[in-house]
Amino acid sequence: MHRLASPAPRLGTILTAAAFGLLLAACSSPDSTDAAVDGRTTSAPSSAAIAFVGVNVVPMDREAVLENHTVVVEDGRIVSVAPADEAQVPEGAQRIDGAGRWLMPGLTEMHGHVPGPDNPAYAEDVLFLYVSNGVTTVRNMAGNASHLELRDGIARGDLLGPRLYAASPWLSPDKAGTPESAEQAVREYQAAGFDLIKLGSIPPDAYVRMAETAHALGMPFAGHVPREVGLTGALDARQASIDHLDSYVEFLVAEGAEVSGRDPGWFGSGVVDLVDTDRIAEAVERTLVAGTWNVPTLSLIEHLASAEPAEAMIRWPEMRYLPQDVLDGWVRSKREVQSRDNFQPLAAQQLVELRRRLLKALHDAGAPIALGSDAPQFFNVPGFSIHHEMRMMAAAGLTPYQVLATGTREPARYFGTPDAFGTVEPGRRADLILLEANPLDDLANVQRRAGVLVNGRWLPEADIQARLQRIAETVGEERQVAE
Repeated sequence: MHRLASPAPRLGTILTAAAFGLLLAACSSPDSTDAAVDGRTTSAPSSAAIAFVGVNVVPMDREAVLENHTVVVEDGRIVSVAPADEAQVPEGAQRIDGAGRWLMPGLTEMHGHVPGPDNPAYAEDVLFLYVSNGVTTVRNMAGNASHLELRDGIARGDLLGPRLYAASPWLSPDKAGTPESAEQAVREYQAAGFDLIKLGSIPPDAYVRMAETAHALGMPFAGHVPREVGLTGALDARQASIDHLDSYVEFLVAEGAEVSGRDPGWFGSGVVDLVDTDRIAEAVERTLVAGTWNVPTLSLIEHLASAEPAEAMIRWPEMRYLPQDVLDGWVRSKREVQSRDNFQPLAAQQLVELRRRLLKALHDAGAPIALGSDAPQFFNVPGFSIHHEMRMMAAAGLTPYQVLATGTREPARYFGTPDAFGTVEPGRRADLILLEANPLDDLANVQRRAGVLVNGRWLPEADIQARLQRIAETVGEERQVAE
C-alpha cells in the first residue's frame, strides 16, 4: 500500500485513500476460483544437464555479447560457459538449440506483490505471470506470514515461481507507533524469518529505534519514507532502499518556498510546482554517501498521469489474466483522479518528467538503482509490467544495457550476493531467458522469448503460452459468471 494524503492546491494527491483501499483489497483477494496447478509441474527440475548450444550470450557482467557459445546447466546452476566448438556437453544432457538466439539472466522485480493465503490458486497464477515474462526473482513487498512458506517451497522446487525475498507486514503506527513497539516489531519479524522490514508511515522516534534495532540484527528495512522522517532522515539512517522515489520531490522544494497550507500529496505531487531542480545534485550526493538504493517504480505515477483513458488501458492484452474486479478498481481510481477539479495534466506531466530526470541523475552519479514496477498495482500486471517499467527507464535516458543491469546483476548486489545470480557465469543460479533477438539492441526484444529457465526448470515458450491461455480462459469464465 502507498502513503496517501489529502488534495493539495495544484496537482493534488494522485489517489484517494478510499480508492486505494478498494484497489488493494481487489488485488489481495481476487475472486478467482481456478484450482488448476498444472503449470507447477511443467518441466520439473532434475539433476539432468541442460545445454544451450551455439547461443549468443549476454553475460551482463559487462556490455558484451559472447557469440556462438554453449552454456551448460546442472542441478540448477550454470557449470560452464564456453565457445561452442570447445564446450563439453555432458552425455544425456537436454540440448536446446541456441543458434540465432540470445541468452541473458532472468530479471528481478524489486517491488512486487504476491497474494496472501486466501486464494492459493490465484497466488500460483500470479507467480506464473512473473515467470512467464522472465522475472525469476521477486522481492515481495506484500508482507504476509504465508509468504515464508511460499518462499521456501519455491526454493525447494515444490512450486514453480520466481525466487522470493519476503518482506515483513507493513510497519504501521498501530504495529510500531512507539520506539518500544517498533523495536519489538523488528525483533518479531526477524525471528519469524522475514528477509526485510517493509516500511510504512511511523513516527520519527519509532523510526529511529526501528533503524537502530534493524541494523543491530542485520535486518534491512526498505520501502516508504515516513513523511516526518523525510529524505534526509531516511538517508542518515541508511535505509536499504527507498521505493517509488519517495520523499525526493519534497526534498527538492526550493528553500524559502511558501509551503504553509500545502499538503505534499502523493510522492510530492502537491508541491511539484515549488521544486528547485538545482537541488537535485544535493539529493544525489546525499544518496551516494548513504549508499541507499532506489527502486523508482516510474510506472506507478506514469500510468495514472497518462492521457490514455483507463478504459483503453484495461484492454491491453495482458489485462486478460487478471480478475475483473481488479481492473474495475483501476478504472475507478484513474477516473477519480483525473475528474478532480485540481487535477492539472500539465502538472502531472511535470511530475513524470521530474522523476525521470531524478532517476537519470542518480544513475549517472553511480547511485544504486534496482528495477521494480510495483505489480499488481495501477495497470501493472505481474511480469508484464516490468517491460513497461524498462521502457520508461529508457525514456529517462538509460541505455538498454543500463536498464537491464538494474534488473539482473544490480539486484544481486543489493542482496549482498553478487556471485549468486544476475549474470551468465559458472556458479550462478540457472535463472535465464532465451530470446529470439538481442536485448541490447532494443528492450522490446526481452519479450521475444524462446523460453525461460527458472530454478533449473526449462519452460519452452509453447508451454508458457499454453498455461497463459488456461489462465485467461479461467478468468474469462469467471467474468461471464459475474455478469
